[in-house]
Amino acid sequence: MTRVVVDVLLALAAVSLGLRTTSLLIPRINPFVRLLAAGIIGGALVVGTLQICDRYQVHDLGLGVLVSLSPVGIYDVARWWIRWHR
Repeated sequence: MTRVVVDVLLALAAVSLGLRTTSLLIPRINPFVRLLAAGIIGGALVVGTLQICDRYQVHDLGLGVLVSLSPVGIYDVARWWIRWHR
């Protein structure tokens, strides 16, 4: 159960990082393509961050920073949804 919660929080952090990155790189694109690109880019950022933290043996620090981004992920997804429905 705990694993599922952590995975959901990391997914929200990935979407948040991805949406913010794609808003800078590709602002005018189909919303679903942007969400897909955001998931891929954010996932790569999260995985890369966790690998770097593992290399320096500070896994809990990296996990804590990424999990703290998950509330922002909810905000970013809600903002994406609202803009898409305008």
